[in-house]
Amino acid sequence: MKAAARREPLPLYTGFLTGWGATTFGTGLMLPLTVAYLREVLGLPTSGVSLYFALFAVAGLAVNPLAGRIGRIHGPGLPAIGATVLQAAGAAWLALADSMAATVPAACLSGAGTGAYYAVQTPLLTKAFGTSQLSRVLSAQHRVSALTVAVGALLGGQAVEHLGEGGYTLCVVANAASYLLYGATLVRLRRARGRPAAPGTHPADRGAPRADPGERGTALRDPVFRRLLLLQTALVVFGLAQVDAVVPAILRNAHLSVSAVSIVVACNTVGVIAFQGLALRVVERIGYVAALTAAILVWVVAMAALTAAVLVPGTGVRLLLGALFGLVFAVGECLIAPSVQPLVTLAAPAARLESYAAATSLAHGLGAFVAPLVLLPVVDGGGVWSYLALQLGGYAFALYALLSFRGRSARRIAAPALSKEAPP
Repeated sequence: MKAAARREPLPLYTGFLTGWGATTFGTGLMLPLTVAYLREVLGLPTSGVSLYFALFAVAGLAVNPLAGRIGRIHGPGLPAIGATVLQAAGAAWLALADSMAATVPAACLSGAGTGAYYAVQTPLLTKAFGTSQLSRVLSAQHRVSALTVAVGALLGGQAVEHLGEGGYTLCVVANAASYLLYGATLVRLRRARGRPAAPGTHPADRGAPRADPGERGTALRDPVFRRLLLLQTALVVFGLAQVDAVVPAILRNAHLSVSAVSIVVACNTVGVIAFQGLALRVVERIGYVAALTAAILVWVVAMAALTAAVLVPGTGVRLLLGALFGLVFAVGECLIAPSVQPLVTLAAPAARLESYAAATSLAHGLGAFVAPLVLLPVVDGGGVWSYLALQLGGYAFALYALLSFRGRSARRIAAPALSKEAPP
């Protein structure tokens, strides 16, 4: 019986991952090209490029609460589909832009779409696949993202190399189309029947603030959930937001070439693809809180490898240690991916899941926005030792927030057992 349960198929699971892979492939196409497109094709100055990304981030943060509210009233499917339309419109607008002024609505549309989608992703997936399957779906998403973004980035670079300015335009248009493909997938997903808990049986209904449709800010007033938000923010600032922005700057300061830095980033991607399935099994065996504790400790080990990569002599040794950092850091990422959002579904009252999920998305967005603003000046001004001290302090804070959350949320998260399904 257990073996059969482990192989239980999920309706629309493959189609959802296909659509998700399409949109993350489009993201990968633009990953190495966006800055170059803004500067070299549109002729934006450095201030214009910074403005584009600032507007993107601010638009996502601004629309987050609204998307959560719409999701609570009309269900998460509607704002998720609308988000893909906004993202596609933003990418299409960027393809047609010919001046700095024209990039402003493109940035706002794209940022608003991204913020709106992630505000409702957790309730959307919970409704479509069931709470017990959320870790499995998130784990598969993480693995698919790593693969498709890497492939897209490689092909995007090749398109520009062979087609010149036309390659930029091709990639921007393909990115817009990928959002619409994912939107079509979400239309099908919205029709799927979720498996909501019966009234009064949702684990988070015990000890959580009572849901009130007219009440605003319930998630932020929940003292237990605030600890989870602090944990989420710390994991982003001192971990998830660093591989693309902070770590390359550290390695470049250590006089590693651009190609060497790209190898380190590639090792991190390979690690995510290779370790995600095993990490999901570990999470299912030891539980979400223990998995997050392990992830933080693994990141401490990764920081040791990164510090050594900066300090030891010899380019080859530095590259080897940098690659080791990328692989070890990936283990922590793989443990976190299927663990945080399931805790959200367990900690949130059933009637307020959209609002609570939107709050975690907001915390993630704020963390991603703040991380380079805080850490890059530390790297440039204080060197690797100051960076390491700040990182270790951040990990200690994350561990404190996690253990505090565990102690205060025992009644909410004790009831449901983790799913025993095999990873995809």
